Amino acid sequence: MKPGRWSKLLLAAVLTACEPAIIDHSPTSNLLDAETASLETGLGAWSAWFSVTVVRAPTAAREGEAGMRVEVTEPYGWGVHLDNWPGFAASPGAHRASFWARGTPGRSLVAEMRISWRDSGGRELQAETLSSPVLSGEWVRTARELTAPAGTERVSVEVTGAEGAPGDVIELDVLVVQALGAP
Repeated sequence: MKPGRWSKLLLAAVLTACEPAIIDHSPTSNLLDAETASLETGLGAWSAWFSVTVVRAPTAAREGEAGMRVEVTEPYGWGVHLDNWPGFAASPGAHRASFWARGTPGRSLVAEMRISWRDSGGRELQAETLSSPVLSGEWVRTARELTAPAGTERVSVEVTGAEGAPGDVIELDVLVVQALGAP
């Protein structure tokens, strides 16, 4: 055999050992796109909603290079949401939602992740909320299993808090809405 050439037997062995290529996403992957979930290269679809400024910040990383830093600008609550109406593609069935958060130590800050299951026209079919414990300077993961109702075709997410004063900071990272099995 000449250098740089495959023998027919070796080529046949290599090709038959390969699994079929999978082009689509796994049914158990995050429904939020990679940038929105991980914040590694930008804020993705996240946007300031009320009483906050929001930035991608290397100092806010729980995993990877960066996370989302939410700074409260007004009293009486705060919020960020996905600015991609009517949301990401989803389907009915079992899901798990989770997020990591930490906040200004010594404050009574709680982060609530609201998941809205929507039909093809954007009409909300059902909403569910995950509430973190009171946040501190340490990262805490909040997770919950959810069921998207029949007719679900989209999912939207917001993260809010009922407490907060100007200057309080909430950091968020690794936000996930994951299908638990094939539709």
